[in-house]
Amino acid sequence: MNAAQSYHSLAVILLLFAALTGLSGAADWTHSHRDGAEKSAEATIPQTFSWDGEMLAGVKARVQKGDAELQPAIHALMHSAELVMKADISKWTVMAKNFTPPSGTKHDYMSVAIYYWPCNSPKFPPPYPHGCNTTTGLPWVSHDGVVNSAAVDQFDSPALGHMEAAITTLGLAYYFSDNETYAIRALTVVDQWFLGTETKMNPNLNFGQGHPGGASGGSGGIIDTVRWVNLINALQLLKLSTSFSNQVEIETWFGQYSEWLTDSKLGKGESHATNNHGTWYDAQLSNYALYANKGDVAKRVASEAAEKRIDTEIMPDGQMPLEERRTKSWSYCDYNLQAFLHLATAAQHSHVDLFSYVSKDGRSIRKAVEYLIPFMLGEKKWPYKQIEPFKFSAMLEVFRRSAIMFKNASFEAAIEKASNESLAENVINLIYPKSAVPGQSDESTMMPQSQPQNHHHKNRHRNLANSAVSPRDRRDHDWIPAGYTKIPNGAVVPSAFLPELL
Repeated sequence: MNAAQSYHSLAVILLLFAALTGLSGAADWTHSHRDGAEKSAEATIPQTFSWDGEMLAGVKARVQKGDAELQPAIHALMHSAELVMKADISKWTVMAKNFTPPSGTKHDYMSVAIYYWPCNSPKFPPPYPHGCNTTTGLPWVSHDGVVNSAAVDQFDSPALGHMEAAITTLGLAYYFSDNETYAIRALTVVDQWFLGTETKMNPNLNFGQGHPGGASGGSGGIIDTVRWVNLINALQLLKLSTSFSNQVEIETWFGQYSEWLTDSKLGKGESHATNNHGTWYDAQLSNYALYANKGDVAKRVASEAAEKRIDTEIMPDGQMPLEERRTKSWSYCDYNLQAFLHLATAAQHSHVDLFSYVSKDGRSIRKAVEYLIPFMLGEKKWPYKQIEPFKFSAMLEVFRRSAIMFKNASFEAAIEKASNESLAENVINLIYPKSAVPGQSDESTMMPQSQPQNHHHKNRHRNLANSAVSPRDRRDHDWIPAGYTKIPNGAVVPSAFLPELL
């Protein structure tokens, strides 16, 4: 039997999945309209959790003064925010997916395991796995690192990723500009995804990362919401808005989600993961618990993290074996370190210092970052699989935060030397500015207000004091700044806010 005879199209396979889980139905969506007055511009210190609120306030003060060093990043952010303002957000709801979960309600989030494929997929030549039904393609099987985008797109994870990136982008844009329209738009998206009667997501991931012929959901599905650690911090920025009228309701939602993470079978399973899944579980739970005023939960997670995460995932020389065994090993090392940094920053709110922690045999977050530098700079050859190209510039978050938290400028020097694209426009410059790295100037570099910055995109990087951070009259609508990604509805959002492993 040849491939054409044996292989049913993805559409047929997905219909089989639908037969197992319930047929889809159309749903309307609504969103609330808000009124709010403009807030006066002031560098209020936001009470963020895994971002540094004082650092954000310092950046805002510099932005308002027209600091030249921050101009590329702030104008890239505002360009992104304007595109999000104009984008169609109607599909950013769990009600828009093509299938209904086994629970019978589309309000339950549902996704397919991203690396799973029909067992007889022609993308992977025979022999087929033992037990493969060559007529139905069931069960689907894992091919690590190879994303089944056609299947993933049928479910909720793409909309979730785009939604969270949009809210985070608009939250930052609102904070730095005091433009209430950004807050109103962000909160409209928040309402639509989390709170709207007709559109809301129930606070569980019972059906995250299932696969046809197997489980309808798995503990690994909790990885789908990792970028909510950024969203939570953006919500803290939006608390400064006069338009945020339902803070209690969204805090309650995340309180319920935190309880699901700690009490459900899937949540408990993910808490025992010993790779990036476990680190991200802790980073998520810490942030959500803090947001929902569950300080005891955050304290417990922080207190257990040194032994439970650092001691088990990082070797004395800094290697992370469970990430290195993946087919995208470098990507996963970066991914796990992002989680460690979010976790360690959130732990500070519980008076737990994971940044300074070193085990008796030398294991530490810092050692894991240091281990990567010789490979990043080409001094050593990376000996593990990396089946997709990797831009070292994507590691700006890890190395900038490490340079600041470990008070070591060599981390900043390494990322600048290794980066294969400009770092100036990257949104990380606005959350963790270069000026906070030891040895960097703390003084603002002021631009003459009558002249634009001398830059190859000089019209994009006009002085903030003159442009009022609003690029609505720009002609460069199609501009995609370095460190940004264009998403299907035409918006451009910071890549750092997207689930990049998709």
